Amino acid sequence: MATSRLERIGTIFTRVEGLLTRGAMKPDDRPLWFDVYRAFPPNEEPRFARPKPEVKKIRQILYKEDAIRSKFHSEGHGLGINMLNPSGETQTKRLLQQYEKLKSEGVPENELIEKSVAAVSVERQLASKTIPKNPDSVTAQVLGSADIKNIFKE
Repeated sequence: MATSRLERIGTIFTRVEGLLTRGAMKPDDRPLWFDVYRAFPPNEEPRFARPKPEVKKIRQILYKEDAIRSKFHSEGHGLGINMLNPSGETQTKRLLQQYEKLKSEGVPENELIEKSVAAVSVERQLASKTIPKNPDSVTAQVLGSADIKNIFKE
């Protein structure tokens, strides 16, 4: 049996099926996968001598925004994610929107990134200073008295 090459003759399914039809294996002893394989056979039978599939080269999919994103990230901008932001808008997305807005206004190419970063940081500062809906709530009082920048200095 050590020199047997039965895996080259047929699949495991055909060998188990042969054992079942000839009575060498009881129907109660068949593997769990057998009925599933019989009900849902593969499109192409997994044979030992099957030729290798053709390996296709993966195409690069690049969008025009990817070049802008790489510029932002290479300069260290756009890495922050605000988990408290209910809209789920990332800083990079806002930077891209500002970039397109400034580009349509005719800002020179070499100043676009810096002005976009400045505009988004101003927006972020304004958003963090917004007045809560209910200033008497406990949450508003805690957030108003919290010093987030120096929280670990005590």
